Amino acid sequence: MKTERMLTGRGLQGFAWALTTLAMALTSAGCGDACVDDFDCRDQGAAPAGQRFACVESKCELTSVTVPDAGTEADAGASTDAGTGSDAGTTTDAGTTTDAGTTTDAGTTTDAGTSADAGTGSDAGTSTDAGTGADAGTTTDAGTDTDAGTGTDAGSDPCEAATYDPKLGTLQLQAGFVAGEAASLPSAAGPVGVTPGPTYSLYTVVSDGSSGPHALYSLGTWPQVSLGAAPLFDVAAPSDRSPSTSLFLSPFVETDGQHVLTGYTKSGGGFPGSVGVYDVAAPASSTYVSAPSNFSAGVVPGAFLINGGGLDTVSAGLGVYALKTDSSPFTALKVGTLPPETGGSGFTAVSTHGVAMIGYFSDDTFLNEGRAVAPAAITEALRSGTPFAVADAPALDVGSNFVAASGHGEGVSVLRGDYVPPDYNFAGTDVSRFAFTVTDAGATVTVGARQPVLVYADQCTRVTGLTPIGPDLLVGVDDKNGARLVRIQQAPQLR
Repeated sequence: MKTERMLTGRGLQGFAWALTTLAMALTSAGCGDACVDDFDCRDQGAAPAGQRFACVESKCELTSVTVPDAGTEADAGASTDAGTGSDAGTTTDAGTTTDAGTTTDAGTTTDAGTSADAGTGSDAGTSTDAGTGADAGTTTDAGTDTDAGTGTDAGSDPCEAATYDPKLGTLQLQAGFVAGEAASLPSAAGPVGVTPGPTYSLYTVVSDGSSGPHALYSLGTWPQVSLGAAPLFDVAAPSDRSPSTSLFLSPFVETDGQHVLTGYTKSGGGFPGSVGVYDVAAPASSTYVSAPSNFSAGVVPGAFLINGGGLDTVSAGLGVYALKTDSSPFTALKVGTLPPETGGSGFTAVSTHGVAMIGYFSDDTFLNEGRAVAPAAITEALRSGTPFAVADAPALDVGSNFVAASGHGEGVSVLRGDYVPPDYNFAGTDVSRFAFTVTDAGATVTVGARQPVLVYADQCTRVTGLTPIGPDLLVGVDDKNGARLVRIQQAPQLR
């Protein structure tokens, strides 16, 4: 997989929405904790001592680290071992001809006990002895100056001394934006979805590990955020509710106000999976639809857009699919083809005026890319069933990798950053917005220049999620003061 899962697992710690964690985006290898090789497991965080994360049967699992034993191969116990060949125990052994016990033995002529003995002359006990001069106990001693215990000591945590804003922590709000209401986010919450308004109802997925249970919950109405007392809907389809079935939750919760969409995949050829559609007014009418490799989704009038490998009976490889909800039963069709350089599915985000940013992972740039598809192109594809070509839409000049995207008024915002060696954990740099201008009766989109919204001063506070709330942006934030949601609004003069 090539994505940092943001908010998917048990609380923020399991979400690489945490949106700690890829995205390069879900490739044909799958999503969640699915993998093709050990490299795909790099976003699992630090492993316990003596262990590492490895790709075992398409899943990232902890395995023991194999350390070359002193009794094997080029080990000290074999070929060039201290016990064989040119070993210290044979021909040139410290115990024979040039042995420390004979001719040049430490016990005779140049013995450590005579002439240049450790006890005389330039003995370690005098002159430059460890106890005097530039001794390790004085001047540049490890106990003073740049000692590991003082000054720039490796034992201090800069995040403990950092100054935290009550809402944004160490993140720096940029010109043109203001921080509105903020609310604590329950520790069990996963990705968050918000209804269109004017009353903003919030939903989230709570998951107890890969074997579940996985359930949709209410989070109340903004800004009174609290986890509902009981689950609303089982995210897993009935056939996938066995305790032995491992599910990889997709990092999205999308809602059009009448329905709430969630998703997951499993290991296996094509990474089979499903999306669940919860009916808010009639829960008994909720349903599940097959959706292999589903990774991201968005809402357009009358349909959910799903970036994945198929939907229901429509199977045509990685692309953009639509689940039309304006008729009963729902119908599925492919509405968009991804560019030829696509190596994996990517992010989806829709602006308030209907422009859909369709993302994909590029095998040319090894980055997530995004293009702005015009509202008229989406409407026509939904009507005719003829897919639009994502490659024909204008590109966002992100200038780096990005691991999350959300509608943000008449534009979208993305979380920029990249994976940093040696552990390849994601390091965010900023949240930036791209404004979209629509002309020609919805047929043409112009993408504006990148405008920073929030900038990382350090890695002490991190962005864990992005989701639209009306014309504004709801940002998940996490640091030593806990997880919270913050509403970011455009300054009045820019609306």
